Amino acid sequence: MSEDKSAYVTLNLRKGANETEIKKAYVEMVRQYDPEQHTDMFMKIQDAYERLRNPVKRAHEDVFNFNYVSGDFHFTPEEKVEDGLPELNDRIMKMVEQVKAAPADPEKRTGLILELMKRSYRHAMKKLWTEAIKDWVAVTQVDPTHQRAKNNLLFSYLYLGYYYAVHDLLEEAIDLWEKALRMDPDNIPLIHNLALSTDRLPDPEKSQKYWAETVRRWKLLLDQTPDDEYLKNCIIEVHKHHGGRALSGAQTSETKQEAIEQYREILKFDPSDFDAQFNIANALMEEAKFDEAVEQLKKLALQHPKNLEIVNLLGWAYLNAGKFEMAFSTWRRGLARDPKNYTIRTSVISARMNVGKKLKEAGHFTQALVHFKELHRIVPNEWEVHFELGDTLLRRGDKRNALISFQKVLELDPKNKVARKAVSDIRMRS
Repeated sequence: MSEDKSAYVTLNLRKGANETEIKKAYVEMVRQYDPEQHTDMFMKIQDAYERLRNPVKRAHEDVFNFNYVSGDFHFTPEEKVEDGLPELNDRIMKMVEQVKAAPADPEKRTGLILELMKRSYRHAMKKLWTEAIKDWVAVTQVDPTHQRAKNNLLFSYLYLGYYYAVHDLLEEAIDLWEKALRMDPDNIPLIHNLALSTDRLPDPEKSQKYWAETVRRWKLLLDQTPDDEYLKNCIIEVHKHHGGRALSGAQTSETKQEAIEQYREILKFDPSDFDAQFNIANALMEEAKFDEAVEQLKKLALQHPKNLEIVNLLGWAYLNAGKFEMAFSTWRRGLARDPKNYTIRTSVISARMNVGKKLKEAGHFTQALVHFKELHRIVPNEWEVHFELGDTLLRRGDKRNALISFQKVLELDPKNKVARKAVSDIRMRS
């Protein structure tokens, strides 16, 4: 989800806003846009408010938006002295030499750190982040335990990375966030940001690593608060994202298996999730695991007996598993519920035609005729059906009825050369 379309942007909020902030922002926006004069905008505001109030919808919103970094730079009053930059530079250069000459002298080290922090404050106030970062790095080299320099360095990486990311400067954001992660390896929002940015770049190897780590840590949190619907749905959204992408991309055995695994993870959290179950069945069909697909779809059909999309796919699963009668029986039940259902009707026509042709080519003429005659009942004026009837009858040796079928083809398609030749051949042989 792009940042400019998020519910947070609509309500002028940042991700992580609490309920009070969300309600306040909603009220302020509603006051600005009268529903009668600004209907479209009012509806967008209403929709954004509902999305952020509902834990399931907010999870979907949050999973695909970067986490905003809260925090601040820390300086002591002594460091907030805006000395002239040339003077500061001169003092720092001299002190660097003094520390090199006497590295164990704590007074000289302390003096250098103070001057570096002063200069970093000056750079930070002017948003000269590259220069400020160099100073904080220098401080940590002199004193690796210096907390303010470490805080400022970490916050600058997080802060700048966020603004790079929301302006699509993803490589720059990733570089800063990976530096931050080395300093703060347990920062879950940071790991999540890295998952999002590497996903969008894209960098599949890093993306997979950071998403896996994000989900792993969310699951650990969920173990502590198993009733947290928001957190549970954040995890589900990630699995949906990866499962859907695996199915929509280049179809290989690996991507299909990846999709199945992702959707099965969803079912661990929500066994009744329809999309996950249906997508697993689709992936099994793509993998040609038709018996498994049948079992998956049978369970789904019991839960959703009126869903004819399931009925149609179950018919195809049976057919591909070699259970022809079960396939057509399943489709008949679907058409009994909705006789005009175009999808099932098309499936029956296609399946009857394909099965009939295969039986005919295998020499099973009587069985093939069963399918072609059923097709004739469904689509009595389709020339191809009459042609297949004629060809099958002719191969079986029934020239008289074959001639009738080929003549019917010519009534429906007078320019059909193959049927015309078949009629001529039968008459000559007779």
